[in-house]
Amino acid sequence: MQQDNIDAFTGGVRPDGLKNKSDIKVLVCFLLRHCTQQLSRKEMTDIFLDKGLANYFEVSDAISSLVRHENILENAGDGALMITESGKVIADTLYDALPLTIREKSLEAMSKLINRRHVSKQNKTRIEACDKGYHVTCTVCDETMETMSVKVYVPTYNYATVVRDRFLDDPETLYRVVMAQLTDTPQIAPKPKKPVIKI
Repeated sequence: MQQDNIDAFTGGVRPDGLKNKSDIKVLVCFLLRHCTQQLSRKEMTDIFLDKGLANYFEVSDAISSLVRHENILENAGDGALMITESGKVIADTLYDALPLTIREKSLEAMSKLINRRHVSKQNKTRIEACDKGYHVTCTVCDETMETMSVKVYVPTYNYATVVRDRFLDDPETLYRVVMAQLTDTPQIAPKPKKPVIKI
């Protein structure tokens, strides 16, 4: 990988985020090295944005650069990113140049994304435009049927995506809170969260 000493654009980046193009490339390789499931370009970008680790356009440029230099491969069909041997070398030799907090935050964001992906396969969300805003429908499902559906109004699409994502982060808690309130049964109130799915 060619070292690039030009500082990256920092719009939308937290004060402790990455401001160097080379560091962003190293973190992309680090994440792919430590993920046992496939990640798309969009998902990789979402990991960075979730914690304000780097600017959207800089992450996209970093991925494209890594693909051009064959440090990672991008599947033309499903867009999955796959790390190559040279990318593994980058991850293994340069990861400790990244601040520990950055590594921890990125792994946390990746774990949340993988967990949300799993949950979204079992539960349903729908965002629909309506007068003066949006309706978000969140449906909890088990293996055979829908067990609960909640529909809420929010004024903007951004709020709608927040509601959707918060639901997918922990649908079980929503189910337990609603059922405890409706049935006056405190014992079914939320239990401690389950561990996120191993990445």
